[in-house]
Amino acid sequence: MTSASITRPEKAVEPSPRSRLVRQRRLGRRDALTGWLFLLPLLAGLLVFRFYGFGYNVWLSFTKAGAFGPPQWIGTGNYTELFSDDLLRTALVNTFKYCAFIVPSVVVVSLLCATLMSYRFRGQSVFRAVIFLPAVTLPTAVILLFGWIFQTQYGIINAALTAAGGSPVSWFGSAAGVSVVVTVVVVFLSFSIPTVILYAGMQDISPDVYEAAALDGAGPVRRFFSITLPLLSPSLFFVILTTTISTLKLFDVVYLLLPPDRPTAAKYGITLVYYYYQLAFYGVGQRGYASAVSIVLFVIVLAVSLVLFRLQRRFVHYGEDG
Repeated sequence: MTSASITRPEKAVEPSPRSRLVRQRRLGRRDALTGWLFLLPLLAGLLVFRFYGFGYNVWLSFTKAGAFGPPQWIGTGNYTELFSDDLLRTALVNTFKYCAFIVPSVVVVSLLCATLMSYRFRGQSVFRAVIFLPAVTLPTAVILLFGWIFQTQYGIINAALTAAGGSPVSWFGSAAGVSVVVTVVVVFLSFSIPTVILYAGMQDISPDVYEAAALDGAGPVRRFFSITLPLLSPSLFFVILTTTISTLKLFDVVYLLLPPDRPTAAKYGITLVYYYYQLAFYGVGQRGYASAVSIVLFVIVLAVSLVLFRLQRRFVHYGEDG
């Protein structure tokens, strides 16, 4: 074979910088289009059920709308009526009262359980499972069970009081009794997730900090209040914020424990969301006025959230702050 018959491979032609740039832009547009297609169902849901729903609710609050027929524009008439609504005032007082009872209780119970989870003892796995049990239990079943427990004639609580020589308590016959029952049920249903959050925050605290404090003579109580709580403040702030917002929107517990066919008990425990439900869906329906009540709730939630974020700058200490 002669050298003339040998064919040399042609050298590959490298694309020019301009063609590479065009190809990269084309691939980038294709990736962006694919990403938008995946986000389209979520964006459609946000647009229809969130933004449109909120805008329609704001417009509806300036109208008089019943269960049937088109809404009629009345301007600020619904908002003027709010100032003379005694039942709305009761719902506001009950809502803030539940926040005052439930939020500190959830924080204290969650903090106590998270602290116990940090120690090693026999049966620790069972204890952790029991702590998380309310989070995976059907809320409706739990609420109905507590309703039977606090039942006036046949409830376990009153049976125990009677056996101890006391007299049965009408838990659903007074504002104080309703507040106790609702607080107990909500705390039981709400403390599991905050416990996990606080426990995770405790695990991020370096053991060296505790060792240094112990060498300086700080006891367990001093270490808890001087080290654990300040370093746990971001997690505590998140727990307080989410628990406060969920308590301001409390509905299911009150709805199942205090049905509308028991008006006295329902009035003792009525909340803003429960009052909104009664206006919009119970009886003839007052959708316009109910929308105004929901706007009031929105303003309250927004104001409380802003206040908590404002207080965060003073009481929440992050790691980079030293």
